[in-house]
Amino acid sequence: MNVTNEGYEFNEIMLPMRDGVKLLTRICMPQPAAGPVPVLITRTPYDHFELYDKSRCEEHVRHGYASVHQQCRGTFGSEGEWVPNEHERQDGIDTVNWLDHQAWCESIGVYGDSYTGLTGWLIADALPAKAKALYLMHYSVDRYISAYKQGLFRHDVLTSWAMGNSGQEIQADYLQSARFRPHINVDEKLWGIQLEWYRKWITNTDDDAEYWNSGVWKTLKEIPPKINIPVCVVAGWYDHHLEGTLLGYATLSDETKAKSKLVVGGWNHFRSSCVPAHRPAHNIIDFEAHLMRWFNRILKEHQEPEAGVEVYAIGDDQWLEPVCWPMRTTCTRHLYLLAHRQTDCQAWKLEQDKQPESSTIAYPYDPENPVGTKGSESMLATVDEIGSQLQQEPGYREDVISFVSDTLTAHIRIGGQMNVKLYVSSDCDDTCFTAKVMEVLPNGEAYHIRSSLSTLAYRHNTGTRLHYQPGEVVEINIDLLPVIWNIKAGSRVRVDISSSSFPEYSIHANYAGVWSLQDQTRIAFQQIHLGGSYPSALEIPILSGE
Repeated sequence: MNVTNEGYEFNEIMLPMRDGVKLLTRICMPQPAAGPVPVLITRTPYDHFELYDKSRCEEHVRHGYASVHQQCRGTFGSEGEWVPNEHERQDGIDTVNWLDHQAWCESIGVYGDSYTGLTGWLIADALPAKAKALYLMHYSVDRYISAYKQGLFRHDVLTSWAMGNSGQEIQADYLQSARFRPHINVDEKLWGIQLEWYRKWITNTDDDAEYWNSGVWKTLKEIPPKINIPVCVVAGWYDHHLEGTLLGYATLSDETKAKSKLVVGGWNHFRSSCVPAHRPAHNIIDFEAHLMRWFNRILKEHQEPEAGVEVYAIGDDQWLEPVCWPMRTTCTRHLYLLAHRQTDCQAWKLEQDKQPESSTIAYPYDPENPVGTKGSESMLATVDEIGSQLQQEPGYREDVISFVSDTLTAHIRIGGQMNVKLYVSSDCDDTCFTAKVMEVLPNGEAYHIRSSLSTLAYRHNTGTRLHYQPGEVVEINIDLLPVIWNIKAGSRVRVDISSSSFPEYSIHANYAGVWSLQDQTRIAFQQIHLGGSYPSALEIPILSGE
């Protein structure tokens, strides 16, 4: 198909790959053509062209670029079998090499967001000579850490994605699917299909499993240090790919990092603001304009890229430009969990001074009645709960134990990755403990800052399963995703400890072993050990200069 519109020519071709499979490739070309032009290219499995991507391609043309948009193998007009992730490196390399040989192509910029970001990362070390820059948003270069946290699966991201991108229409309810036991059978029993790639995701719970360290996932992890052209890496504080996106930037070579850029803002995976407590005015950028400025400078103006780091500080509503990432911190502040009651709410105390005597706080955890996720950074399908959402009052459930500080007399500027160090025990041979850190505003409203979890099996953050003897007191460290956040004087800090966050994560059955193979649950009786020899505490990295 060849259609000429005012200002551009639109073509659809079936571009053959090395194995003969042809992929639907759309080309928007400026008209009248005045010699070779820079080209922006992306590859996608989604059917968004008419709704969204076509207007983006037209915008590229208005800026003097040719725009190439390709459907991944087996999706919406492209030939071949759709197997997520597997063919993207081979097909992407074939496509950019073809583009490199086109007389109308002067230079190439590769861009992508989410899965289309994956298609960019997977070819970033094997680009032809005309490729000059990359712009990659919201995708992890380590698939294991985007699929698992301490052996528990990120349902709201990957179960929901699998159901929506299986290549077949699935009618089953998502939440019912996420709760299905044993989960290994959910595809056949509830969805009516068999997804071998999903079964691999849900059974390989260790980060040293061959599955995560071979094939496409091994290749993906190895690519960032090999990139030799500028890359703009864009992440959101409440995007579920944050950790792996930051890793992509961190593992660039020093030479490439010196000409690359990292941007981290106060948005979610869908580029929407999600920090309502502070009513920010500056946390969202004009993403399309930002992308065009990056490519214009390199591909059209032939200047050195604007390298460096830009991060959004929540609470201050301002952008910082540190000299490095992670940002420098001066010290770690400890707020200890105490077995002393607060007088004005249904919570225990959180204080700077340790409790001298040892104590315990106990609670039951029933997997059949999990704590619902409310506010999170690892969500995709449950959109309303992504981000810094308003929380329930302390004491709203017996299995959620709240600790609240006194009113702060000075700001606490969080400068990276907080940790909740807990001493715990359980009567089960494996179980889960969750932690959520919040800012309680002067009006009493509490807003989520960061949350995460640990299991007893993965308590040392080794990525491989450990044995636990019921009743044994062990130390676990619930490391939280990094954030830049100013908790202001007049607010309070709150930490909630529990044992589930559903549907963000798979529900721990309180049995040892692979979660997806378990067909029954049992109630666990959990104990948090505090004070004395068990100084459970929230550890906060404080920004330099504070």
